[in-house]
Amino acid sequence: MIDLSEIKIKRQSRRTMSIHILPSGTVEVRAPKLMPKFFINDFVKKNSDWIEEKLKTSKRGVTKKYQHGESFLFLGKEYTLNVGNYSKIELKDDKLLFPAGMLFRAKKELESWYIKQAKQIITEQLIYYAKEMDTKYNALSFSDTSSKWGSCTHDNRLQFNWRLVMAPLLVLRYVVIHELSHTTEKNHSRKFWSRVASFNPSYKEQIKWLKTHGDTLTV
Repeated sequence: MIDLSEIKIKRQSRRTMSIHILPSGTVEVRAPKLMPKFFINDFVKKNSDWIEEKLKTSKRGVTKKYQHGESFLFLGKEYTLNVGNYSKIELKDDKLLFPAGMLFRAKKELESWYIKQAKQIITEQLIYYAKEMDTKYNALSFSDTSSKWGSCTHDNRLQFNWRLVMAPLLVLRYVVIHELSHTTEKNHSRKFWSRVASFNPSYKEQIKWLKTHGDTLTV
């Protein structure tokens, strides 16, 4: 049974409500600013079965033990953790090679490695698509913001969640194109989505992938 007192409510300038399971396992409801609390609670109760199922699924990404043979995602592909006498973390064939000497701080080392890869790959995608879309951005940063995969400020400063590097490249590209589209269209109007579609016709599939699998992008 869902405990309504543990639901996080995020009020925004919007007309509808939506439910999101954050990587931390928190259930977040995004609702219009003036939406009465009892309407929100009723919405949560009506969707309780879906929430329970998503919470069960989300646990797939938070039980890493950093053991030899464990699976890790990179650009949508599963790699098997191979702990051994290696000098650095790297991918080889279908294995994620990991130095045994760093195993005591495996989570920290793996996160640092993923962040480095994310910075390189996302930056490359940004440079390419900014040119293709004939637009510019003023700054780039990376974060682990649990509620957003990317963002664009009013002055075109872009931010991306480094965990995107675990998703398929098409999904990562979609988020890049989405945020670059915001450099010229500051809302989610029909014109905005038309711009996204012109550079990524299958964007709805990528949105669906993130909603279904986003909670598995964990280290």
